[in-house]
Amino acid sequence: DELSGNRLLVTKWVDGERLSMSKEDDVGRLCGVALNAYLTMLLDTGLLHCDPHPGNLLRTLDGKLCILDFGMCIEVEKDLQYGLIEYISHLMSEDYQAIPGDLIRLGFVPPGQEAMIQRAGVVEALSVILKQLAQGGGPKKVQERFIKQIQDEFGDIPREELRDKMKAKFEELNRAGEL
Repeated sequence: DELSGNRLLVTKWVDGERLSMSKEDDVGRLCGVALNAYLTMLLDTGLLHCDPHPGNLLRTLDGKLCILDFGMCIEVEKDLQYGLIEYISHLMSEDYQAIPGDLIRLGFVPPGQEAMIQRAGVVEALSVILKQLAQGGGPKKVQERFIKQIQDEFGDIPREELRDKMKAKFEELNRAGEL
């Protein structure tokens, strides 16, 4: 405490490796510990760590989880805490019918816009992104899986041609009012 103040924060170096890059057998267990830690933070203390990317989760040399970088934390009101949990559970269970209501209760979307959310495919896109992130491997693995998914749909074509086809597809969806 005596080294930190309003304008200076002193931290400690922690030796370890990124959880997403570790080859140790206990990574699955540590992922469960991380999930429990974030849920405990949210539901017991009302604080939410807003930067939970793979670079902020370490496996220490002695096999413990270390969560780094608490620079972005917010205090979350009780009703919002449960709303976030419901939203995430609906995404993960692919309960797409419940998600527009979640987004409205969380204040992301104004009331009365449920049909627009369904038409735009927002819910499915969020679900795909969260599922990719949940599979782990960091940004490079997520990118590899997305590229494979796109190649499965469009074939193995040069990037420029792929970019043109993707642009045309988005323009078509936009004209049809689906975006």
